[in-house]
Amino acid sequence: MNIPSYTPNYYSLDDITVTQERVPCRTTQDLYMMGFLDPSEKSSNLPNNHELELPLWVVLQQEESNTNFEAKIPDIYSEAYKEIYKADANYVELGALNKFYYELGIYMTRFDRSNSVSEMLHSTAQERLKGLKDLCQNVGTESVNITSKFEFIERMLYNEGCKTNKLFDDWLQEKQVYIKSTEIAVNIRKRKRSPDGEPEEDQ
Repeated sequence: MNIPSYTPNYYSLDDITVTQERVPCRTTQDLYMMGFLDPSEKSSNLPNNHELELPLWVVLQQEESNTNFEAKIPDIYSEAYKEIYKADANYVELGALNKFYYELGIYMTRFDRSNSVSEMLHSTAQERLKGLKDLCQNVGTESVNITSKFEFIERMLYNEGCKTNKLFDDWLQEKQVYIKSTEIAVNIRKRKRSPDGEPEEDQ
């Protein structure tokens, strides 16, 4: 399993998958013979201020080279959703909204002048991690539909948390068995000694 990359990583399959996500944007000038980028556009050209969706990697490339496209913040990071997350972040099924909610959001912070996206990501993650920790300790992986409830990073944390919790439980059981067997051995040795401290012969 690849470790999620919080900065662009050319060799990360997870990062490549995230940058394939389509994000809303608009053209900043007339683009001739570029109408094919928007399946709903009948013209061969794209007019200025035309709204469409493009893969994130296209927008990132345009940001580095020129300004033909300007990215817009997706609705899932809007003020309306921010209020929903504030009400009860654990109730929201982030996986259904976007399976790379945090990774995509981190990328979108570079287009967010108000800095609200980064604040939203931080507060949402902080609140949901509390519930995630409780689920790892009290619920098995078979009991939770992690596909829709959790997004990519949360799924990894949940799976690792459940594995770690199981390993800890197994260790405790082994420890209890060892302690119990040790106590039994001590009691046997005590019973085999006479009051004067000399070992008694087995009957």
